Amino acid sequence: MSSDSEKPLHGAKILVAEDDAILAFDISILLQKAGALILGPAVTLKHTMTIAADTPMSAALLDVSLRGEEVFPAARVLTERGVGVVFYTGYAEVDKLKREWPHAEVLTKPAPPRRLVDAVARAWGESAVV
Repeated sequence: MSSDSEKPLHGAKILVAEDDAILAFDISILLQKAGALILGPAVTLKHTMTIAADTPMSAALLDVSLRGEEVFPAARVLTERGVGVVFYTGYAEVDKLKREWPHAEVLTKPAPPRRLVDAVARAWGESAVV
């Protein structure tokens, strides 16, 4: 990826909430290569909530379980702020998640890199804030 047209997340500020250090690193590098500025990665619900509360951002990529705590309180805060959310998870009840969060995209781990970037780009496009 070398030009802005090849960087679908150019200028986007993306919150990454993922408690697996290697996966968080890989996701962050992938999104940075697509042009994003990474907020985080947040590895706990508390850290995610701190960032979600008032940090300007374009979209958020959230693992459902962060060190045993569900990320849904942060997802609610982000949704109320108009921030687009993508859940990236190994969560077993994907259909339930999709029903309960109809405006969020749900990707199951592992997802192809291009699909992950595209989902975040769509969430950014639907976001009401920067």
